[in-house]
Amino acid sequence: MFARQQVADLTEIVAELDEAGVALAAIGSGTPEQAREFMAKFKFPGEMYVDPSLSVYKAFGLERGFWKTLGPASVGRGLKAMTRGFRQGGSAGDLWQQGGLFVLGPGQQLLFQHRNPAAGKQADLNAVLAAATAP
Repeated sequence: MFARQQVADLTEIVAELDEAGVALAAIGSGTPEQAREFMAKFKFPGEMYVDPSLSVYKAFGLERGFWKTLGPASVGRGLKAMTRGFRQGGSAGDLWQQGGLFVLGPGQQLLFQHRNPAAGKQADLNAVLAAATAP
């Protein structure tokens, strides 16, 4: 549910990102077929890669754990997401793996970083836009 919510939120700012020359890329932990299905169903406006080994997640220091996914705060965020029309549906990949959002610049610049401490604790899109569109 939260990956779907993140895609919907990013879709709202994709025009500004495009204007700034920023491309979107996502990494999932499922299979290539699951990634293609996700992109088609939820209209992700970028490229999607898969990493079932979770090595990229580990390299970025992303959290993983049962309680991070199903703890009380995450359940509360899930209920809030449902009021926005999001539903859980079928899941793919490692369900305990938390995501994040990073803005990478030219060379090896890391312009913005957000590691979801728990499911549904997404990055502030205003901060993402500020980092992505800064001169």
